Amino acid sequence: LSAIVALGTSSGALAQEFFDFGQIPGVPSEPNVEVNMNAAMLAFVAEAANQTNPDAGHALDGLKAIRVRVYEKLNDPKAVARFLDDSSKTLDRQGWQRTVFVNDDEDKVRIYVKLHEQEISGMTVMVVDPEEAVFINIAGSINPTQLGRMARAMGMGDVLEVFSGLDGNDGARHRAPRTHDGDADDKR
Repeated sequence: LSAIVALGTSSGALAQEFFDFGQIPGVPSEPNVEVNMNAAMLAFVAEAANQTNPDAGHALDGLKAIRVRVYEKLNDPKAVARFLDDSSKTLDRQGWQRTVFVNDDEDKVRIYVKLHEQEISGMTVMVVDPEEAVFINIAGSINPTQLGRMARAMGMGDVLEVFSGLDGNDGARHRAPRTHDGDADDKR
């Protein structure tokens, strides 16, 4: 729960939408990129973004918290990969829905969503390869189309690209994550 306290809230609803990674083994003590945003900070950023990029601002509507950790050099890649596998099992036990599962040689991608009354209320993204790791938590009402736009605006389009093909009408189409050579496969 330390991540929730760090984000400035202790709401029980947020705890259900937010997966606490805790201590991640095999990574440096400090991430290369760290983002911790609570609801108040997200509202501030949304208002500022609306001035220059309304799509990015609207993508933040309904979000309660965002936490991002990016480690560009891993101390122990195998420990990080085991942590990803253990975290995946925990998310499965806690009722999160697995939406993306990729094992490509040493690369692993896991994306889970928490559903509340057919709406996405939380998302956890984990991407690990032998050199780097990305961990993302998002809590709140998540619109997949707006999330894809926001990810592209933040330069994270490849990580969350899987959701850019979803629309609010049918939700049936999605894109597979890009492979190393830049190709993407459409799945229907």
